[in-house]
Amino acid sequence: MSLLGWRQWAVDRAGLLRPAWTPWSPYPPELLLWRPDGLTRAHCLRGPHDRPPGEHDRPPGARDETGSGGIPEAECGCGLYAWRDPAELAAAPHPRWTSLPIVVGVVRLGGRVIVGERGYRAELGYPVAVLDSAGVVATTYQLARYREWRALVSEWHPGTSSEAA
Repeated sequence: MSLLGWRQWAVDRAGLLRPAWTPWSPYPPELLLWRPDGLTRAHCLRGPHDRPPGEHDRPPGARDETGSGGIPEAECGCGLYAWRDPAELAAAPHPRWTSLPIVVGVVRLGGRVIVGERGYRAELGYPVAVLDSAGVVATTYQLARYREWRALVSEWHPGTSSEAA
């Protein structure tokens, strides 16, 4: 299954895309990186001591009946997040925890996907388009780049309102 979602990213000093809503993390920086060279895979960031018994207890590399490693789980918060509609993204608050530039865009999601009321949590994803009017996203990302919200929305979600993000 492959779906398009809408999301925000923080752009680090190297121009790499990071989650916009992760102000601090004890995890290695590469674990939260949206890869410029291929698919990004979600990881469960809850330690074994934080998990209820039986949650994610498969051996490393084991696959469940869906063909995935069990991420995301309905009872957990893991997964790659995205809104279903650009209007949800446009209405979302701007992350205030960072001085890093924030960009918005479109991500293709796949693997195991949990559909929520307003968005998705997915096992796999990669950015396909970004609103990057300041040119801060690294050129190593092979994606469509837009300078105007209206152009991004009209190409990736035709037939919807294209109010400013």
